[in-house]
Formats: sequence, C-alpha cells, structure tokens
Amino acid sequence: MGRFVFKLEPLYEYRQRIEEICQKEFSEALKRLEDEEARLNCLKASSRRAAGEIDDMKENGSGVEEINLYYLYIAGLKNRIDEHEKILKEFREALEVNRARLIEASKGKKVLEIMKERSLNSHREGLNREDQKATDDMVNSLYKRSGNQ
Repeated sequence: MGRFVFKLEPLYEYRQRIEEICQKEFSEALKRLEDEEARLNCLKASSRRAAGEIDDMKENGSGVEEINLYYLYIAGLKNRIDEHEKILKEFREALEVNRARLIEASKGKKVLEIMKERSLNSHREGLNREDQKATDDMVNSLYKRSGNQ
C-alpha cells in the first residue's frame, strides 16, 4: 500500500497559513486596542488630577484666571477623551472582524485536519488488512505443507 500521502495537503497547508495570518492580524488588532485603552486611561487620569488641582487652588485662594485656565484644560481633555472613545469603538469593531476571520480560518483548517486524520486512519486500516492477509496466507501455506507431510 505504501506510505501515507494526504491528497489535500497543499490545501491544508494553505489554510494553515491563512489561519496564521489571521492570528497575527488579530494579535496586532488586540495590541492596538490595548494601547489605545491605556492612552484613554492616561487622559482620564490627567482629567482627574486637574480636577483635584482645581479643588486645591480653590482652597488656597488662587486667582480666577488661573482656575479658568484649568477648567479650559479639563474641557479640552474631555473632548480628547470623547474622541478617543470613538476611536476605541472603531478598534473594538475591527477586533471583532478579525476575531470572526480567525474563527472561520480555524474552522476551515479543522475540517481538513479531520479529513486528514480520517484518511490516515483509513490508510492504517488498509495496511493492517494487508498485514493480516499476508499473515493468513503464510499460516495457510504452512498448514498445507504440514498437512502434506
């Protein structure tokens, strides 16, 4: 019967490469999302710090102009936070698209893995049948020879 050759091996290798590419794209999208979330958290922390500084300035009796500058700074930060949240929403959507692609690529590869495994099992069963037949033929041959003597 010979050595096992999976007829769809090129297709399996292709789907494996597609899955690897999808994994890489998903990882990159996840990393970008995490980086943007970290930036957003920094902006929010800056806003909280500035609000705390305004409270301190009020207690210390700082000038109105200086306090107004901080309010403008916080308003600018809030605008940047809102913009960043929109960007994060887009990144999350892109991540979900990449996740769906990765799942589809994994399913496609898995189908071929199952087919390959079944084909290998069938090949092994064929080899086992051949071995059994050769063993049976040898036993019959020995039995016939021993019966003639």
